[in-house]
Amino acid sequence: MFSFGKKKGAMLGLDINSDSTTLIQLDKTKSGIEVQRFACQPTPPNCIREGLITDPVTMGQLVDDLLKEAQIPTNQAPIINVSVPAQAVVIRLMPVPVGMPPEELADVVTQEATNHVPFPITEANLDWCQMNATERTDPDGVRRVDVILSAIQHSIVESYWRMADVAGVKLGRVEVSSLSVIRGLALAGYLGSSGHLSLVVNIRQDATDINIVRSAMPLFGRSIILGVEALTEAIARSLDLSFDQAMEILPDVPVFNITPADARLGQAGQVARTIFSDIGDELNKSVEFYRSQVGDVKIDQVILTGPGCMMPNIDEYFTSKLRIKTILGDPMRDMLVDESRVSPRMRPILAALIGSSIEPTWNPSITVDLDLNKEGRLPLALDLTRTQNILDEPPPTPGWFKPTLIYSFSVLLLSLASWIYFANFDVPQAQKEIEVTNALITDGNRKLADLKRLRQDNEVLERRKQVLDRLVGGGKHWSGYLEAVRDNTPKGLQINQLSLNDSELKLEGAALDFSTVSNLSINLGSSNLLSDANIEYALRPEKTPDRVTFCVLSKLAQDKVTVPGTNIIEKPNTATVKPSSLISSKNTISTIEVSQ
Repeated sequence: MFSFGKKKGAMLGLDINSDSTTLIQLDKTKSGIEVQRFACQPTPPNCIREGLITDPVTMGQLVDDLLKEAQIPTNQAPIINVSVPAQAVVIRLMPVPVGMPPEELADVVTQEATNHVPFPITEANLDWCQMNATERTDPDGVRRVDVILSAIQHSIVESYWRMADVAGVKLGRVEVSSLSVIRGLALAGYLGSSGHLSLVVNIRQDATDINIVRSAMPLFGRSIILGVEALTEAIARSLDLSFDQAMEILPDVPVFNITPADARLGQAGQVARTIFSDIGDELNKSVEFYRSQVGDVKIDQVILTGPGCMMPNIDEYFTSKLRIKTILGDPMRDMLVDESRVSPRMRPILAALIGSSIEPTWNPSITVDLDLNKEGRLPLALDLTRTQNILDEPPPTPGWFKPTLIYSFSVLLLSLASWIYFANFDVPQAQKEIEVTNALITDGNRKLADLKRLRQDNEVLERRKQVLDRLVGGGKHWSGYLEAVRDNTPKGLQINQLSLNDSELKLEGAALDFSTVSNLSINLGSSNLLSDANIEYALRPEKTPDRVTFCVLSKLAQDKVTVPGTNIIEKPNTATVKPSSLISSKNTISTIEVSQ
């Protein structure tokens, strides 16, 4: 149906995951590589499972919408390159002697695939590539080079073909996502240093791909079933949120070296650190396993990509965890990009998309270029419509065979006459009724599709409204309570910690005697903004008997809160510390916590 001899349509890259689907078109100009068109939409529910397509028809309709949004010309069918998750592909590195003839190499690779692919080789798409950068001399004195082999089931590639059919496009290269990431990072110059080892970590929605790379060649790779979905589910359970609500707060969750805006985000950050700690442990295990195979080697850098990079300071966390320099891989750092369409924070997520979108000749470094669709559309090995005839020796013809044959032929003629009657008289009327019914069904399906699209648009608008409400929502003014504390603090008393929430103010510190603590409680209780001030405890520690440590709790009179600058608070007669002493001096207040 499709021909790949001449690719006349636009060359596009498509990245599909359970959260969103992204489409991009790149072009190489005199000024450099330029992002010409870009579109991104949420992925419909239940269309992707473990990174693979489960509903090709719905995904094809989504791709058609992305083409319209990006304004891709469709007078000639565009060609779309896609990448599949590494856990869906069998990948194997095998050493072969240098200089092996191509025909002999093909036989060796096919035999290796037969021995290690866990499904019939007749139902597999195969491709391999010789990695010249791995050429070496083995201890036995033979020059060898590694060949990377990949295999995928026909049925998986067929699902992408069906998606392309619905969208009206051609299916181009089908690549492995982890190798696409390496190609995109090599284009940006992250992997060009000869002899340096990089640990490329692609944190995807459903899994995390780990690859040890030298000179843009993967030397070791594995995938672990820990990704953004596992993180989102853990946060949703911890905070009692829905999955979509937990996904929305991910960009604000503090992972490392950030003071949380409120207690719930702090709790979410603790959950995130637990998940990323597990990923870090798997990274250490991968490096140690590789060292056990090749000897003691040094990892020069860790490069993070994928949707997991949306969380702030994730690179600093892994630097602290692994004790290795960790950076975010930006595959677009040398491209001409309109930041109004692709923000800098989004770029590390698009590494696999960029790798599958570029032409192999654009890359200054030699990379692994595998295409699991290089042979085009292949018929499925498991075809329920095919039959198998086994010819045996025919049995002798019995005497009653000819009369039976004549009778059967007569019945056949009678049946044919009946069919002609119904075809000329009864069937046409029924056919017209069927056509009317089909037209009604088609119109109903179109209306259902419009309703579905409208519902999805409403969901997107609702999410945007929630984000805007969160951004423009007003905050509470706490300065009035701080002034009340300042004005009611007697001399001889030091406040070490002040905590505020929606209903209570808590003061902790040290005083010279018990009477000073009592005066503080009385002063706070008489304030217009505070009420019911109680001493939770006041005692003299054994190590510092000359001081009295205390804790005072007071309820907030929220109906009397005023904007800072009004004179609703009357200053008591007792001596108070200055505002700068209460708010700015670390000796007076060591910590101020405000919970919303």
